[in-house]
Amino acid sequence: MTQAHDGGWIPVRKDFVDLATRCHARGASRRHHGFPSGQAYILRDAAGHEYPFGDDCARAAVPHPGLLLHVPDYTERDVVPRTALPELPPPARRRDPAQAQAAEHAAAIRYLVLRMEKVAAVPRVQPTVRFPALEGVYEQYQRTGDIGMAQVRRILAIERSRSTPPRLRATNLLDVYTAHVKLERLVAASNSVDNIRFLRSLHDWLARHLVLTAGQLAAAGIEMHPQAFTSSGIWGPDTEPPPAPAGFQSGSLF
Repeated sequence: MTQAHDGGWIPVRKDFVDLATRCHARGASRRHHGFPSGQAYILRDAAGHEYPFGDDCARAAVPHPGLLLHVPDYTERDVVPRTALPELPPPARRRDPAQAQAAEHAAAIRYLVLRMEKVAAVPRVQPTVRFPALEGVYEQYQRTGDIGMAQVRRILAIERSRSTPPRLRATNLLDVYTAHVKLERLVAASNSVDNIRFLRSLHDWLARHLVLTAGQLAAAGIEMHPQAFTSSGIWGPDTEPPPAPAGFQSGSLF
């Protein structure tokens, strides 16, 4: 297996990858596999370069498999079955402070990157996604790859604030990012002009409203978390979805 320089691999995140991506791990007894689920752990080597790894390969590469439990997971709202990570010991009555801090750290980074990068980069997305108050900490994260606990607390306070609309909270932004990835994959795989037009109309709707209905997801053939886009308060009078074209069949996308 590929080894990092003088320090092992550092787990960065779990994220969606292109279906043609190959795992970076190599070995005499291991085939150079791909990612049929479109998900991978992203690990960083000592030189600062990031590479995709499968679940088993990532566990073997990092200094301790439990480190993978505390990286930001951008695939959480997908429905792909997950390979079980190493079991943690039964929780104590009082939560371990180090684990709690690691969980908050990962949650803050995930929200920061979702809002300032991943969802903000969706074509024609509403401009309220990118939040000026987070520009400074995001620039620091881009430079250093990390944030301090004071910044963690600030980011989580913004995410949980009553002034933050439900559609701009972490769970809904995860749903938006997941649906965006899946819609782009479906467009790339489709050979029907009508289907592509419909999928792009859904993508534009998602970008403007940051929400899709269960009917829209079903019409497009997208599988997501059973409670995708059901967060309290995300629906309003401005979210009447566009109709599917006559004769549209999600199975024809492939």
